[in-house]
Amino acid sequence: MKNLFLGFKITMAVVYTAIGIYLITHPQALTGMLSKDMTLIIGVVLILFGAFRGYRAWFIERNM
Repeated sequence: MKNLFLGFKITMAVVYTAIGIYLITHPQALTGMLSKDMTLIIGVVLILFGAFRGYRAWFIERNM
């Protein structure tokens, strides 16, 4: 069960990072809802959040 949760945490970190990369490389993806500048900012925030989630999952697993 512990490995399942670790796998889910790592998967979510990769998903957040991938969505962030997608938004940075395709700023017109959310044109109807947000400006291109705001899309880039959200992309950077998602990449940082994904890196944080991945680091936390790794750090918690390493220290248990």
